[in-house]
Amino acid sequence: MTPQKKADIGQVAATMFFALIAIGRKNTWHKDGATVSFAQVVVGAFAGLLVLIALLACLVFFATR
Repeated sequence: MTPQKKADIGQVAATMFFALIAIGRKNTWHKDGATVSFAQVVVGAFAGLLVLIALLACLVFFATR
């Protein structure tokens, strides 16, 4: 059995995005889940949260301006 390589930033971002909106095939999730480590999921979720907060802050800023 060959060792699996770690996912890169793009794969982690795609996995987090598609998991958030809950679309994709089950076998794709299993493949991504096998290469994405727990630490990458935590960092990806935190980065996604920061992006979401920034987008909401910009939306509020421009809506009240």
